[in-house]
Amino acid sequence: MRDNTSFRIALLGLGNLMRTDDAVGMLTLHALAKSGLLPPGIRVVEGGTLGLDLLHSLHGISHLLALDAVDAGVRPGTFLRFEGEEIDKLPVSKSVHLLGFSDLMGALRLMDAAPVEVVLLGLQPASVDWGTALTPVVETAQDKLMESTIAQLFRWSSDISAGPSRGRTTVAAL
Repeated sequence: MRDNTSFRIALLGLGNLMRTDDAVGMLTLHALAKSGLLPPGIRVVEGGTLGLDLLHSLHGISHLLALDAVDAGVRPGTFLRFEGEEIDKLPVSKSVHLLGFSDLMGALRLMDAAPVEVVLLGLQPASVDWGTALTPVVETAQDKLMESTIAQLFRWSSDISAGPSRGRTTVAAL
């Protein structure tokens, strides 16, 4: 990414709101956006299952924090964190969205618009069957996901004490 690009942080929620625990990324994003706990200057992007359709929303972002359900084959509700090359090495079958997310990151790299830092935070789902409510184990673990999200965003925000990206949080509904 070019040095003259302004520092911009995006929080991206991924998931299908109709597939129980697969919705955890989107539901966490919604809860955080309403909470007033996000640092100023964060772009909130409702990614759902859009994949490459998110190119425009993420163009110019220097730091990307994605939230999603990730099937890592561990105990349901387990908190998971991936960053940098770890994201590229995740098997695409581990999430409904990682194929689209990997393609999205690859397309941004080809456009010389890839974020400098990318972190994926997620929870191991217990179920991705049809339904509109999280399972109890994932709902309980959602607090850890929210706390970790806020901590990461404040860490990045503190890296820049002033600049044009400071200000109101914006929500991009697609």
